[in-house]
Amino acid sequence: MVQWKNPADVEQTAVRPIQYSHADLHLHTVFSDGLMTPEETVDLIATRTHLRVIAITDHDTVEGAVVAQSYAQKRNSHVDVIVGQEVTTGEGDVLALFVRQTLPMFDTAAAAIAAIHAQCGLAVAAHPFGVGVDCVGGLIGNLPFDAIEARHGCPLNYFNNWRAHELNQRSQRLPELGSSDAHIPHNAGEAYTRFPGHTAEDLRQAILSNRVVPGGWLWTPLNLLRTFGVIVQRGWPVYVRDAEAVHLE
Repeated sequence: MVQWKNPADVEQTAVRPIQYSHADLHLHTVFSDGLMTPEETVDLIATRTHLRVIAITDHDTVEGAVVAQSYAQKRNSHVDVIVGQEVTTGEGDVLALFVRQTLPMFDTAAAAIAAIHAQCGLAVAAHPFGVGVDCVGGLIGNLPFDAIEARHGCPLNYFNNWRAHELNQRSQRLPELGSSDAHIPHNAGEAYTRFPGHTAEDLRQAILSNRVVPGGWLWTPLNLLRTFGVIVQRGWPVYVRDAEAVHLE
């Protein structure tokens, strides 16, 4: 005998569509070579972008990220802030996400990855073939990164983004992220990571399960003009990496 289901029961058991959000996981503040404070960064991103999750990744310090996270929580901001850092190594920059303490500089990318994992963080290859930046290049093919930055916002990296994607697809097939590498928050979210969910923890699980997609485009001319305007007002950021501080492993 055919048993007919109650329409109300069918509606209750129907699978709800997955909701996706955008994240920008490579941002700088005045705690390294950015042009705005962590507080300004959170406020501008909350009011001017579609982002739900951001990572503050100043060079060689988590201080700016800690300030931004605390500020966002006190303001009950809808933007979830990840504590991160752009770690300097002798082989190129590595993004540390979900870390608790500042990491030193390292001689090798492998040593940095191990130190990030020791803090239960995620290690991301920053701009693997970027122009004018320190990058790990072909090491994305064999080192135990958790993800790579396959879409970097700088217009100079249009071809290099494709290069990173192609090498990744021919090697480890790591999760691919999109990030702006914005030094003022006006550029935030122009390149982004799309993920299922809304929170930083949702994003973390999406990276671990390779359910992230790089999206967006490159810095727009309008926001580049805004960058120049901020530089005129505030001056060029003064930040010097201490090459002698590399932590040898």
